[in-house]
Amino acid sequence: MSLAARLLEWLLAPLLSIWLVSLGISFMSARSTVDTALDDGLSAVSAMLMSEWQQRRTTHPDLAIPSDATRQWMNLVPEFPVLYLIVDAAGATVAGDDSLQPLLRATADAEGTAPGLVEPGAFRHVQGFNTAMDDAVMRVVRLRFDAGGREYTLAVAQSRERQTALLRTGMMHEAMAQSAVLLVACYLLWYGLTYVARPMKELQEHLDARSADDWTPLPEQLAPHEIAPLIASTNALIQRLQTSLGAQKRFIANAAHQLRTPLAALRAQSELIQRLPEGEERNAAVQRLVATGERASRLANQLLALARAESAGTTGARQPIVLDALCEEIAHDMLPIAIEREIDFAFEPPTGPVTVHGDATLIGEMVRNLVDNAFKYTRRGGSVVLAVQDSPAHVVVDDSGAGIAPAERERVFAPFARIAQIDTETGAPVPGVGLGLAIVREVAHAHGATVGIDTSPMGGARFVVRFA
Repeated sequence: MSLAARLLEWLLAPLLSIWLVSLGISFMSARSTVDTALDDGLSAVSAMLMSEWQQRRTTHPDLAIPSDATRQWMNLVPEFPVLYLIVDAAGATVAGDDSLQPLLRATADAEGTAPGLVEPGAFRHVQGFNTAMDDAVMRVVRLRFDAGGREYTLAVAQSRERQTALLRTGMMHEAMAQSAVLLVACYLLWYGLTYVARPMKELQEHLDARSADDWTPLPEQLAPHEIAPLIASTNALIQRLQTSLGAQKRFIANAAHQLRTPLAALRAQSELIQRLPEGEERNAAVQRLVATGERASRLANQLLALARAESAGTTGARQPIVLDALCEEIAHDMLPIAIEREIDFAFEPPTGPVTVHGDATLIGEMVRNLVDNAFKYTRRGGSVVLAVQDSPAHVVVDDSGAGIAPAERERVFAPFARIAQIDTETGAPVPGVGLGLAIVREVAHAHGATVGIDTSPMGGARFVVRFA
């Protein structure tokens, strides 16, 4: 369902409710108007009957009640004539239709006493009320008046059927008019919502027309200001996806390039072993094959660690990590390597717990690479110190090796970049693939940290990772 259809569906219920309430208000207003008009006519008849009855009681005893003029007014609508009844204080009928006696008594019980005395000849509007008579709804005006020193009660009634029919017809016309207005409002609302949603359609067409390699940000002018934050979030997501995809492409390229050499060496050495007879030369070839396999395995692991570190900025989990406890555990794990190389290795904890947020596996890989790098470039009998400090949280690795020249300190973080150094004991180059420090920098960046290189107080290199 489209956005415009959803909004129209959501607004339809309030519109229908307003329509029904409007019809109810119109009905109550029309009914009140009809009753008021009917009361005015009955009040006028009441005034005429009171005046004629007073004249009959005082100056014209032979005056016919009602007079011809009054009778014509009362029979203005022959199908629904106006009925009247005049009773004295005792309730006896003195003029009019005696069949109204039950109606008069019922209305007296329902309405209480009649209104205060009304002066005959002084016309005024009298509020009527509805009651039932012979299965018909009657509108009744009832009042008291004085004539010839005696008090009388007058009731004037007329059927409401004609007014009800008029009210029904008027309300039907009103309902049709309001229904037409409602339909026009729904159409205008639908058209307006469709017009407002048009930029969304243009944005959809823009996205459909894009190729899979098009990672340019979405133009914000394609959508209204209200969804500009959505465009900004989408562009940020595109940037993160582009970064992640770029990391994957670099990983594939690096893996293909770096694994080609050890794999070729493994194949050549395997073919050589097949041709060699049993003996020392064959055993030496087997040892070279095993060493090459170990280097290939380490290279693959380092490549995987680099790929995971490069994607950590967009996909890595974040949770609290006690940094000093993690580094102390790594120091215990690395201690056998230090003993084997006869390196004086120490761990210096902080004064209190240091907590950072990040991926414990990646941070552990970063610290291991720093310590392992220090071990490689520290000669036997040298020293390596792993320390954790707070305010702010940072990890420091010092060694007593040859150190890193200031001109080389930025280059060593590039993948597969290494400083050529010779092992003073074996005379062979220091082993490695040049990915350790690249992994360190990627992990640090993924966690909002920085990596710096300085000269250690022990004469070698000092690596400092500062967390935000």
